[in-house]
Amino acid sequence: MFDTFNTLFDILRSLLTSNEPIDNEKVQIITSNKSNLLNITSNSPQNPAQRNILLRADIDGIQFDSLNERRKLPRLFIDECFAISDLFQLNEYDSLLLLIEGESLQSNYPDCTRGLLAVQLYYQSKERLSACLAYLMACLNGRTFQSLIKISKSIEFSTNFINELIEQRLIENIIEQLISFQIRNEEQKLYSKAGLGNVKHRRRVQDSIKHIRSFQAKSIFLYSCQIRLTQSHLLSIINYLAKYSTIQDDGIIDESTLYLLGAFLYGITLALTILNDTNIGSSSILTSKHQQFSLQEDQPLSPLEDNTTITTTTSSIDPDLITAIRDILSNDERWIIPELKAVCQLAWAIILRARSHTLPDGHVYSEDIEALADTAVEAHVFAFLSETVIKSSLFQQEEFLIRRFHMFFVDFIYYLPFKLKELRVQAEDTARMIEDCERARKPLPDNLQRDYEYFLELLSTFYANDHMSLHLSEEFWIAADALAGHRLMQSPTQQQVALANFVESAGGTLSAYLYCHYIHMLAGISSTQSSAHACFELLRFAKDTGGPTCWNRIFQAFLLYRNTYRPDTLLNQQPQTSFGGSTSPSAIKTIAPKEVTALIAVLNLIEVIASQDEVSRIGFFEHPQWQITGAFFGLLSCRISLDLKAALFNTLSAFTKTSEIAMHFWKIIGEIDLFAPMENSDMPAIAYEIEEFEVPSQKYTFLKSCLKFLQPIISQQLKTNIDMRTLGYCVVFLVNHVLLKIPTRTFKSIQEKWQIIELVLIILNDIVTNYFSNQIIENDHNETKFVSPGELLVNDLLRGGILNNLLTTLITDGCEKLFEYVSFIGEQELSRSLILIMELLESVTISSQQILQTDKSSSFTFCQTPIERIVTDTNTKDLFPNIMKLIDMIDYFPKLANQALSIFAKTLSEDKLQKPFLRLLPKDHKEKALLRNGIVRCLEFTEPDSDNNNDIDDTGKN
Repeated sequence: MFDTFNTLFDILRSLLTSNEPIDNEKVQIITSNKSNLLNITSNSPQNPAQRNILLRADIDGIQFDSLNERRKLPRLFIDECFAISDLFQLNEYDSLLLLIEGESLQSNYPDCTRGLLAVQLYYQSKERLSACLAYLMACLNGRTFQSLIKISKSIEFSTNFINELIEQRLIENIIEQLISFQIRNEEQKLYSKAGLGNVKHRRRVQDSIKHIRSFQAKSIFLYSCQIRLTQSHLLSIINYLAKYSTIQDDGIIDESTLYLLGAFLYGITLALTILNDTNIGSSSILTSKHQQFSLQEDQPLSPLEDNTTITTTTSSIDPDLITAIRDILSNDERWIIPELKAVCQLAWAIILRARSHTLPDGHVYSEDIEALADTAVEAHVFAFLSETVIKSSLFQQEEFLIRRFHMFFVDFIYYLPFKLKELRVQAEDTARMIEDCERARKPLPDNLQRDYEYFLELLSTFYANDHMSLHLSEEFWIAADALAGHRLMQSPTQQQVALANFVESAGGTLSAYLYCHYIHMLAGISSTQSSAHACFELLRFAKDTGGPTCWNRIFQAFLLYRNTYRPDTLLNQQPQTSFGGSTSPSAIKTIAPKEVTALIAVLNLIEVIASQDEVSRIGFFEHPQWQITGAFFGLLSCRISLDLKAALFNTLSAFTKTSEIAMHFWKIIGEIDLFAPMENSDMPAIAYEIEEFEVPSQKYTFLKSCLKFLQPIISQQLKTNIDMRTLGYCVVFLVNHVLLKIPTRTFKSIQEKWQIIELVLIILNDIVTNYFSNQIIENDHNETKFVSPGELLVNDLLRGGILNNLLTTLITDGCEKLFEYVSFIGEQELSRSLILIMELLESVTISSQQILQTDKSSSFTFCQTPIERIVTDTNTKDLFPNIMKLIDMIDYFPKLANQALSIFAKTLSEDKLQKPFLRLLPKDHKEKALLRNGIVRCLEFTEPDSDNNNDIDDTGKN
């Protein structure tokens, strides 16, 4: 079974990547697996005759097609074979082959028995088979994307083969399997029969089960993108969504559920579309410059070209289908996730309105559409989409899922303007009610209508991160007056005009209640260079209206706040103004919480625009009336909310992308001594604020934003003649008041802890790298050296100081967490932090040795390099073994494993480390085998190509 499915997987992958004509042998292998593809989670049944043969295999031996020579099997082996067969209700010969294959792989997985490996192979083979089905679906030509195959004969074969599968109820079969093949059910079955081993084995099995379900659901999704689903298909999908959809423990929708929701959205679109219909929906612009098809080692899907022949099963609209779906979505039956029904109801209402001119008479009534939309909104559909659906990781990798939801939101604005207007009116009523309650000091009622607010926040979240560079947010700006001089030759569509009108009208006569939500929405749809510039222009020209969203009014407000709340002197001269003293907190004038929220929203918008568009960034900085430098740095010296200060630092960090602005900011930091210790203290004011406010709350938003600001500005200034005095203050703050405080501080979020560590280490690595490059140049020119912050860091690491000890402790802590083999939020930050620590230790080791070799008279002396200390220090005897264990994590953290291997290799290259190295090697043969296997896989590992490898999380798949 394992070999069969592997062969099929390799054939399909070759077919898709090589673009060679499909031959008869490949056709035979693919077609021979038709029954397997139809029932992926089913197995060939148990066979009494085979069982009887196996029962006597210890005496008579056994031989069959897949086993060339007759072999006598030990009784224990036979019993294990029967256990595998009974566990999965699997054919005895297939169980035997799995067990034999598992035994052959024990050298690669010495911590697992052959039985456990047989269990692992069973699920991995099913995972490969389900991936094969998704590959086949990607070969289809249809309404949305081009086939991965370019040869017509291969496309014809794939299409005919898939059609045969569909005719034999493939879609219905997959949904039935998704219902029965649940992760928890499989785990319970394995637990009851001791089918799960250690944490690593459990992780591999769980991942395979999850991928099986995901690939199966993805197959339906890909098919629905291309071919019209039948009534039976759509009703099966709706039944699954109603009764079996699931939400993960983290509150995010399950991948298989999301794929089927996407299939429903595409399904109803094509079901109500007549072939060659010129009005195929508002945003059927399924063109893109990049698409990531998330199978393994595959080609990207391409968008559908205008001249592509569309394959469909019928060209008419089925009235019975309309009636069936309407009845299901209109009845009072409660779904397992009620909000999911609301999503389907709203999508159905939108498509009915969009296709009203093509539908059979008597099947669409305006009151039905309005009733569906009302019901969906009452179920808080937009809040559910924002919090549960679009936060799924699939929205970072599935282009056509992203595009379909984009169509969903655009179509709501265009086709249901009456509902959008109604929501806006309700929002204004809610605003007045809130104001009245606050004025009368009454509690707010529970039934406030917040759906318009939820919709604005949904758009903000959805468009904020354009992971695949689809530039979908630009549709909101194409028809905007701000881009009139930048339009293409063609006129904007009606939908694009509607979107531009929505953006403009949503900002008109804003109440205080809606102000922040509107600003959040603007920030979300300004996620590309051109959309950010359009937003900048929109608010620049808004000065004519004098509204609260024009830049002039916004920056006047910032200057007013600065002048109102600034202390008499700078932070470092009067710390008592900010941190207590004789003045009681109640007597200190502060900004009201509502105003703080609004200021933070505006700062976030400025940050997004400045980060995305350099022209706007310079426009902000150089405007003589806005004075962002004076306003923002001035507010940092005021006693204001740390959340507001965090937003100020985040915004300032966006401006450091322009080197001239970064240099200007660096001078200001030095002039006001932002990170210098205060009088009569060894702590800077910022450190006091962290200790007073963030440490008790165990949340470090301000600290993270401060580091986010320092990282790019220091990195850029290191390339120039940097002010060492200011840099020294920054390094002392980073080491003494941030990094060394990590072990004694409590964090509510493990992710936040490792984010802080990662940001500090990036800065320290840059400083050390810069120090060594300058050190070599100075030695070459025999110049007089001076003590710099970089030298202080290096000396500490070479002499085993407090920073060195902390870094080794962090490696140990990080390894212990990763060795649990349980996925958690923050694992990527932890992985990157460990990489940075080991890179720092290795860099100091290599560079210090090079300096001594090139300059024998150098006063640069030390006892041990960091790597020597890792290997020889008895106080850290577990450190190097832990680093060796990281090599075996190549499947999950490939970059971390390769960095650990680099440390391993550097140790091997040192003659004086050979003996201590040998003493630290694992003594247990299983651990030796794991290390050997990890090294081999690291050497064989090929990192996926990427346009920007630095932005990719350190992840990998089996």
